[in-house]
Amino acid sequence: EVTSFIGRERELVEIKRLLPTKRLVTIVGAGGIGKTRLALYVAAEVVEAYRDGVWLVELGSIRDPALLPTSVAQAVRVQERPGMSLTESLRRYFAVRQVLLMLDNCEHLLDACAQFADIVLAQARRATIIATSREPLRAEGEQIYALQPLSLPERGSKPETVRDSEAVQLFVERVQEQLPGFELTPDRSHVVAEICIRLDGIPLALELAAARARSLSVEQIDSRLGDRFRLLTAGSRTALPRQQTLRATLDWSYDLLTEDERLALRRLSIFPSSFSVEAASAVVSDRTVDEFAVIDLLSQLVTRSLVIADTSTAGTRYRLLETTRSYGLEKLAEAGETQICKRRHTEYFAALFKRAPDDWLRLTDAGWRATYEPELANVRAALDWALGQDGDSAIGVALAGASGPLWGFLGLYSEGEHCLETAVARIESHTSQSDQAQLWLWLGRVVDEAPPRARPAFERSIEFYRRLDDPVGLGVSLARLGRVLAFMGQFDRAEAALTEARPLLERVGPRALGYYLFNFAFLKSQAGDAVAARTHYEQSLALDRSTGFESRALATLGNLANVSWALGDLDSAEASLRQQLALVRDSPFRTGRQLGWTLASLAGVLTERTKLDDALVAAREGLPLLLEAGSAWQHMDVLALRAALVGRLSDAARLAGYADSAFADHGAARHPISHRNHRIPVQALLREKLPPEELERLLAEGAKMSEDDACEIALKE
Repeated sequence: EVTSFIGRERELVEIKRLLPTKRLVTIVGAGGIGKTRLALYVAAEVVEAYRDGVWLVELGSIRDPALLPTSVAQAVRVQERPGMSLTESLRRYFAVRQVLLMLDNCEHLLDACAQFADIVLAQARRATIIATSREPLRAEGEQIYALQPLSLPERGSKPETVRDSEAVQLFVERVQEQLPGFELTPDRSHVVAEICIRLDGIPLALELAAARARSLSVEQIDSRLGDRFRLLTAGSRTALPRQQTLRATLDWSYDLLTEDERLALRRLSIFPSSFSVEAASAVVSDRTVDEFAVIDLLSQLVTRSLVIADTSTAGTRYRLLETTRSYGLEKLAEAGETQICKRRHTEYFAALFKRAPDDWLRLTDAGWRATYEPELANVRAALDWALGQDGDSAIGVALAGASGPLWGFLGLYSEGEHCLETAVARIESHTSQSDQAQLWLWLGRVVDEAPPRARPAFERSIEFYRRLDDPVGLGVSLARLGRVLAFMGQFDRAEAALTEARPLLERVGPRALGYYLFNFAFLKSQAGDAVAARTHYEQSLALDRSTGFESRALATLGNLANVSWALGDLDSAEASLRQQLALVRDSPFRTGRQLGWTLASLAGVLTERTKLDDALVAAREGLPLLLEAGSAWQHMDVLALRAALVGRLSDAARLAGYADSAFADHGAARHPISHRNHRIPVQALLREKLPPEELERLLAEGAKMSEDDACEIALKE
């Protein structure tokens, strides 16, 4: 080897441990993933353990199975004897020797390799074979070792963390072979990480990409990966032709498939991420390939290292590497099947999510999440097609409404808003009332931090659910409307809506009743009745815990801490918020908004306790999360107070002006805590310390600021 061996330390150790007890080890994996190189390094490290040598037999260049014995004989220098087959000569040769034989690239000669291994190993007790292949040989006694791609960085990782990735290390070193002065600087790290992620950590793809570094910057390489099969060419001239370009590597695998396997692979490429066997059957099956045949085809593609099976979840899910998927999409387009597969894909997920809103009120969070969260990427792709120019808006409208709970559950409010508003714009005269009701309900949910937009959406959903005589949809819509009206300070109307909602939700079950209690407690809290709020939050918490409504229980704990705050018990409020913060950080059901609210509330309590440095630490983590969720404006009163207490009076005045403007623009009423403990004190401080004319000017400046500008000022020292 003339280039370094990067990564694979764990794999190297594991295969070496197998060899003393397993006489046939087959390293399987996708094309270009590094099977041959790993096998060579294993062989080099164990050569001293085999008295009669370690021998490499390259099979990639032969197509005729009858030439397998000839290739082995040439490698180990065995000549054919008169009156004896070459296979028999080899069997006798190996029978008395302690050797390690490496059969490289077996996938196109599977039967011949399996038969040869059976014959040799049956007689040669001290011989061992390592085979590399894109699928197992299925020989007796075979130990399969599935080789995975190189480790990848997480998107958004810090530069120092990016360096730990094996894929990044390989890419950087291969670029340095082209450009000796190349370094992984902090500015480059995110681009290099993205290249490695998009190329799935496949060594061949990374090496081909690195070879372009002499003529293209890493940013230019990344921008051209959409057409990766034209970009990733010109590999080593000494490599086999199928290892010189990424397309040739995949062509080799594709050509070895049966026609039905090719059909399945290209149709499966329509999935943007992981998928279930049921989804695969819905997309792949047709009049010639039934759903049971799809199960077999999927299994065969997994065996051939073209589809990855993830068995770590409750139910097995499958996915294609992005490079394989890109190749499959090209083949799908060539077959003229792209549109029909997109339609089947969307129809399947529209049918799957039809149950999601009802399940949201009946399943535990864990159960709902396990069923629906893995399909997020599929929902996105289905909506993109259905609501796009060439799609079917009727299916898109139905799916957008049915998938509505997903956006709030995952804290993806801005994305949900865009999706639901796009669907609302596609409503037509023949759109069903139930689809329209769901759209308006969940649109109101994702914009509920903006009451002037949320209220009419909930009122529309209530109107439709009354016509449909749907008590569940009506109960949920009334409860959400009551919450928004309470936020707006319209307490009588809020109580009327929630009172109507209660019997409707009680019929659904304890989880739905807890949902009502949570929103009724919010009304009481906004109205300044902290004692009643505590009672209803505690009742809601008990039901949430008993029904597995873990996300709601987390939120309720935070609201109970705020009740202690409202009652003036700052010690208890701080302790409860710190406890909730630890729970939220560890919870799989947390959202950025929820973590941000907890931190912002803690910042408020700490400000009142004059722990101003600690308050800033909490705000600096929490406020950006709330800004992303569109909720940062609600916390500017406390940050204005903090700024005033540290002597930043001009900034405090600007933040106070922004806060007044933001609450007015959102049609929202301040929470009693915010009004009593923050706004009144900061206004008093500013009037005391600043001349009236200057104060008015600064307040007016603040009223014109954006939320981004306000956050920037708020987080200064």
